[in-house]
Amino acid sequence: MKERAKEIALCIDYNSNYYRSIVGGVARYSGMKGWRFFTSRGIPQISLHDLKSWEGTGVIGRLSPELIADLQRRGIPAVNIKSDYLNLPVASVLMDNMATGKLAAEYLIEKGVRRFAATAWSIKGASGNLKVQGFIEGLEARGFRATVLESYKEIQKLDQILQVEKGETVGVFAAEDFLGRMVIEACEDHGLRVPEDVAVMGCDNSPFICEMVKPTMTSVELGAERVGYQAASLLDSLIQHGEIPSEPIMVAPERIVERQSTDILEIGDELVAKSLRFIRANASRPITVGEVTDALFCNRRVLEKRFKTEVGRTLHEEIRRSRIERACKLLRESDMLVEVLAEACGYSSRERFNAAFRRETGKTPSAYRKEYRFANN
Repeated sequence: MKERAKEIALCIDYNSNYYRSIVGGVARYSGMKGWRFFTSRGIPQISLHDLKSWEGTGVIGRLSPELIADLQRRGIPAVNIKSDYLNLPVASVLMDNMATGKLAAEYLIEKGVRRFAATAWSIKGASGNLKVQGFIEGLEARGFRATVLESYKEIQKLDQILQVEKGETVGVFAAEDFLGRMVIEACEDHGLRVPEDVAVMGCDNSPFICEMVKPTMTSVELGAERVGYQAASLLDSLIQHGEIPSEPIMVAPERIVERQSTDILEIGDELVAKSLRFIRANASRPITVGEVTDALFCNRRVLEKRFKTEVGRTLHEEIRRSRIERACKLLRESDMLVEVLAEACGYSSRERFNAAFRRETGKTPSAYRKEYRFANN
């Protein structure tokens, strides 16, 4: 007789791009298990209130510590996927919001921005707070500070609060895409140009928002599907073994999807700006620091000192970073053999390319491509 399918309750807000992506990850994992789902929108249907008397196999959702404790008392394993609790349930799989903010900070700094602001607006939410906190910490580690826009009213008055001066760019990180759209619209209302005066980036990479606002908006692609997949995997482990992990599982953000709202290169030192443009334009071949200085007709020692001061990296480090950045893009977007791709990024052999790639990213090119494809299929 065929074993009865395990009944899993999925308590998720389907209005959110982030949570819809999580559902995709859960579905991908459950495809190997044949689970039967109860959802807040569907047949069979279930609500958070219904869970108090539900007798299914397991639960994944936005679950409070109290609800998880109640389910566990009744022998029902549960995994939380929501960050906004002061005392997080240990059985949680969550996006690493602090790492997300730090990634955004590093991105804007590398763009040459030197004045910053951030907003979470729904400031009571822990996830938004953590993203902004990570952004601020990422800036402070490089010697910068940020103005925090704490309400819709402050976003509407950003021209007065930020006091953007001619010739400078303020980088604004919004903890949610819809907040980034509000910032762009506020800039338009007050005659501020995006990205020239205000470079704006959101978070979650929702196509409905990022592609429909003008200019189109850069955003952090969280890769929430990986949260769903790992949450389902953890629930499966709890069902089979009952061993609760010692701490929540944190999932790193995936990447930044660049669009028009941050299409700048704001470097105050024109010589450094020219060297950056030259390096990025030649990321497909093995250029040297000497070639950069020769192309710009400048003294090597002078450029190296000014470059390190302005960018925070050496010229050699920037050349390597640009080549690996190009490699990452090709690994994500093409089916090139690694040997061919290595040559397209200026490396004479796969071995040298592998070593440089691992040094920069912590993984091999093949592992990077496999991980990206696995998270997006």
